[in-house]
Amino acid sequence: MSPLIRFCWCWTILVTSLVRLSPALTVTKNGEEPEPDFIGQIGNVTIAQGRDAILSCSVAHLNDYTVGWVKVDTKAIQATGRRVVTLNTRVSVENIPGSPVWKLIIKSAQPDDAGYYMAQINTDPMKSQMAYLSVMEPPNIDDEATPSVRQIKENEAVDLHCQASGQPNPNITWKREDGTNISHDSCRHLNDNNIQQQQKDLTLTGSLPKGYGRFCIASAGRSSMGTYLCVASNGVPPAVSKRIQLIVLFPTTIRAEKPLVGAPAGVNGIGLECIVEASPMTHHLFWYRGNYSLGSAERYSLTIQKINIYTIKMTLAILNLREEDAGLYRCQAGKSEATIRLYIHTPLTTTTQSTTVKRTIATETSTSRRPRPSNSSPTRLFLPTSMMTTETYRSVTLYQHTPSDEVDVLTSSNRPVQDVIYKNLSFHKSQSSSSPKLARFDLVQLLLIPLIVISFTIMGNCFPSQFSILAH
Repeated sequence: MSPLIRFCWCWTILVTSLVRLSPALTVTKNGEEPEPDFIGQIGNVTIAQGRDAILSCSVAHLNDYTVGWVKVDTKAIQATGRRVVTLNTRVSVENIPGSPVWKLIIKSAQPDDAGYYMAQINTDPMKSQMAYLSVMEPPNIDDEATPSVRQIKENEAVDLHCQASGQPNPNITWKREDGTNISHDSCRHLNDNNIQQQQKDLTLTGSLPKGYGRFCIASAGRSSMGTYLCVASNGVPPAVSKRIQLIVLFPTTIRAEKPLVGAPAGVNGIGLECIVEASPMTHHLFWYRGNYSLGSAERYSLTIQKINIYTIKMTLAILNLREEDAGLYRCQAGKSEATIRLYIHTPLTTTTQSTTVKRTIATETSTSRRPRPSNSSPTRLFLPTSMMTTETYRSVTLYQHTPSDEVDVLTSSNRPVQDVIYKNLSFHKSQSSSSPKLARFDLVQLLLIPLIVISFTIMGNCFPSQFSILAH
């Protein structure tokens, strides 16, 4: 090995040894060992209730000195060195020999364990550091300060409140147990002196303290009645709630679901129904027919169905309905009553009758037709009155030259547009060869002549001078 390499190797070993021995060789100006001191700062600790809390500090150059722990608020010594002094069995100390880290351990920390803790080094003067232990406490609702039942009259103002504690202070929210949406009133618009005085007593500044929740209803109606939940939460599980029942008092009312009920005889189980609303709910529920009280016997069945906290339905079922069951029935709840009239009706039946008119038209066997005598009477078709309908009447047209043994019955596809026309054959005896159109034209001329004469007479009376000139 060359002298240069040997020199470098020896120098490296020497430097390494000096670094390792430097704490032991360090001396003060007076030739004494340095005093111990804290390395860094003790940190605050926040844990949930029931978890282990660990406070730790680091000390350099401790040598023969001792690290102690003190709870500041009670001034109770927890431990000195590795020896536990307090009687609390949940407190212990941990230090690995040769390590500068010292730990104070509190198992299953409780709210009473929260506060400032001081780590001390018994130097002269004493050296110390402090840290705060925060134990988060789940919320808890004070049952004594939070009533479980509130009872008021209808349309009165009500103030629901609940008091909760915890670390940190919990927030209060309100819900209805049945899931119905509710609106939060700030209670500022209430005129109840007791509520305002209660708010002033809570705090001088007028703001509510942490952990105190209020829910106000300016005018409570029957729909406001129910169970409300005061829910307290602060981020530390579990959140807690308390049920507060709000009872709104109002008189009993009753109404008939259907005041008039009709059914045919023989129906099994016809029901008469009445709706009752009351708070508190009355237990005096009766059915009457006239002055006779009805009960669940023979053909009567009485049932009661709960609709909500303040509404029920009374039902009277009548089995095998008879004619004598018709009449007036009364449902009664407390001092209120309603009436239902039951009547018996006969079910309507619909029958369809169809009538078919058949006519047999006689025809000659020979292919030639015989001419009808000129003095023959017109052919007429007579239908029974019971079988005559509008369609049948409109479907038949009698023609002048129709043979006596033939009748044309026109259907809706080949009938003329005009209605039935009965032809006067005697008017055409002298003009048997004339067509029906010419006959109608002559008839119109005969009707127009009197109309023309009457018109000229009226005009002559109205304008005599003009007609006198025309006369000359």
